[in-house]
Amino acid sequence: MLNKKKVATIATLTAILIALPIASVGIPTAHAYGRTALWQIGLSENCDNKTLCLNPPFGIGGFWGWIEFDSDGTADAQLAGCSHLSTSLGVLTGADHISIDASAWHIAPGSAGPATFFADAGTATFSGVNTKGMPVTVPLAVSGLAGDIGIPAAAGHYSFASVMGFTPPPGIQIQIQVAQLTH
Repeated sequence: MLNKKKVATIATLTAILIALPIASVGIPTAHAYGRTALWQIGLSENCDNKTLCLNPPFGIGGFWGWIEFDSDGTADAQLAGCSHLSTSLGVLTGADHISIDASAWHIAPGSAGPATFFADAGTATFSGVNTKGMPVTVPLAVSGLAGDIGIPAAAGHYSFASVMGFTPPPGIQIQIQVAQLTH
């Protein structure tokens, strides 16, 4: 036979379990990218072809990151790159990071088709092996990252072949995931 304390505890826990689904109706959904986010992009580029991947900025290795475009005309991006081979071309071995704060962007016909993302203005901050660890911030136009960014402004998954129009050589991969967010 259960004592009164155990009965009270079981009754309290049961009441809480019954109330949880009802209480959760009033809890808003989490918006990890905020309520102004319109687009979220994840991307990955890997180049392991020792013949074709010797060109700067990264050489053998790749870059990875995400981009978010907001309804207020701003955008954010975080990209990391890593080179695994030093060459006479000046490619440095090691990791680099690029943080982009765009103050203006738009969608127009471009390299990725009739709806392509463009970064119009803002700054890029570079840090890592190429800056000897010290952050360096420059306008997007100076960094070479302004303009057509080569990513389709249409939800979907894109590979090297779907973006570039031909099958890549062995050892080269590009993957882009574009998600249009609704609130």
